[in-house]
Amino acid sequence: MTDHPTDSARSSGSQPERGGSTVLSRALSRARWTIFWERLWPSLAGIATVIGLFLAVSWLGLWLWLPPIGRAIGLGVFFLLTAAAFAPLLMLRIPTAAEGLRRLDRNSGRPHRPATAMADEIAAPTEDSFATALWRAHVLRALSAAKTLRAGSPAPQVASRDPYAVRALVAVLVVATFVAAGNDRMKRIAAAFDWHGVITPSNFRIDAWVSPPTYTGKPPVILPGLRTGEPVPAMTAMSVPAGSTLVIRATGQVDLDVVASGGLQEPKTGAQKSSNGTEERRFVINDQGAERGLSRRS
Repeated sequence: MTDHPTDSARSSGSQPERGGSTVLSRALSRARWTIFWERLWPSLAGIATVIGLFLAVSWLGLWLWLPPIGRAIGLGVFFLLTAAAFAPLLMLRIPTAAEGLRRLDRNSGRPHRPATAMADEIAAPTEDSFATALWRAHVLRALSAAKTLRAGSPAPQVASRDPYAVRALVAVLVVATFVAAGNDRMKRIAAAFDWHGVITPSNFRIDAWVSPPTYTGKPPVILPGLRTGEPVPAMTAMSVPAGSTLVIRATGQVDLDVVASGGLQEPKTGAQKSSNGTEERRFVINDQGAERGLSRRS
């Protein structure tokens, strides 16, 4: 005899043999699915544990306490944990028919491997009537154990992989922090992805104003400024008396670069830069003009 597992019923043979093959095929399918679930469940439990831990620390408010760089590092750690939990899924394989037969043999509690015997094929020539008679006797004896073939319940043995019951602790934390977070649950989760300021921007400040001529007696007109981390303000057209002075002052880690056109004229003295890092540009407004660009070079 040679071991040649099969999932289908035999196409030839007596009625008991065909019926036994059908029973074997069904039992073998259940056995293979049972083994597959035993291999799959530990990986799913690991992924669920990492996700649960992330939710627990999020609802606890950890991300709200950490600075942006701490959030980035913490999320990177969870990314690595998730990748490690997904790794076993990449190596997951479907159980073979031979593995299913071995499980059926083990759970049947009968000697002589009845499931494997039912799946065997005769190796001797079929013309040998004596060998064929012995083979039929062997198969019929195996068929008597067909009803005892059991795949058994899945036993993924997750507890043996987690001797300290970390999964149970995470489950308790998820429930407790879910209740404690209240209506702020989504806000606390979203805080993990708020990395604004991870890369510290250059500290600078740009102010601008227009000083009308003294004969007008009008106060300076303050223009929108620019601060670290703020968006560039929208500029609108405005009218000022001829002879007014446009002053742009930059303070901090910035090199001021201003491009102007039209009636804006810069004195020959050019930019004025003090020892404390303040840079100032002045333009005399003689006619209609425009400030075409204001940028900083850190």
